[in-house]
Amino acid sequence: MLRELKLRGTVGAAADALGYSPSAVSQQLAQLQKDAGVELVERVGRRLRLTAAGETLAGHAETLLAQAQRAEEETLAASGRVAGVVRLVGFQTALLHVLAPALPRLAEAYPELVVDVLDEEFHRVLQALVMAEIDVVLTDEYSHLPRPHRPELAAEVLITEPMRLVLAEDDPLAGTGPVSMAALAGRAWATSRAGTNLADLLERTCVELGGFRPQVRYRSNDVLVVLTMVARARAAALLPYLAVAEREVGVVPVDLAEASVERRMVMWTRVGAEVRPSVRAVLDALRASADALAARLPLLVRGVPEGE
Repeated sequence: MLRELKLRGTVGAAADALGYSPSAVSQQLAQLQKDAGVELVERVGRRLRLTAAGETLAGHAETLLAQAQRAEEETLAASGRVAGVVRLVGFQTALLHVLAPALPRLAEAYPELVVDVLDEEFHRVLQALVMAEIDVVLTDEYSHLPRPHRPELAAEVLITEPMRLVLAEDDPLAGTGPVSMAALAGRAWATSRAGTNLADLLERTCVELGGFRPQVRYRSNDVLVVLTMVARARAAALLPYLAVAEREVGVVPVDLAEASVERRMVMWTRVGAEVRPSVRAVLDALRASADALAARLPLLVRGVPEGE
């Protein structure tokens, strides 16, 4: 509970994460403080925060919980049994093109394995992985917006793909070859929700390469919705190759004239988690699926391109 209070900042948030009532968490913290014999928390306005002694003890809690997690993983590894639940969070394209093709093989090879999947993009997804709320994360990472790596997590690039401008098939700029970002100033744009990596990338690319801020009129985390807005509302979009590689909805992908922008599909786990047979089975299946996808679609690169 002390660790949760440190990470989440409020008793209410810690209670939600642990499945207890706020009063139960407060009572347990009070008992812990009594047992420790020193002040671990202090009230600041209506909130509790850790004292220096509380911060120290919370640090030890992190170590103890990590050791307990390693003990569990090593015990499972020693058994060699691929069973139980692996919780995976990913973004739409990764789930459609890499995870989904792997699921039938996993089900056939490991009937006792359950893969729980959540299609979600949120900023604290890696923190949730650190806290063992989930087991595997598939994130997108862009050449202009790399994610900071963390020592407690292992990251592996599965696929690198080019970003493409997407226009309606009857757009005057479609079919003319590479298009300059500056030529799209004043256009309406379709992209994902504000705060996502794709939306941030569009803003940065328009400013740095085109010298303008995009007028975003259509927002959705569903790629099909974005493509439909391009086709029907004549918006422009900046999307990864996989988003349009196998879809025909009246749109045309074109290359950027100024620079190459790439997206990487990154697979994250906690350091050491791969010793669990169930997690290792899922990771190996994702790698095999990425191999097959890169072999089938020529503009994809398996892993990181040479020289990067």
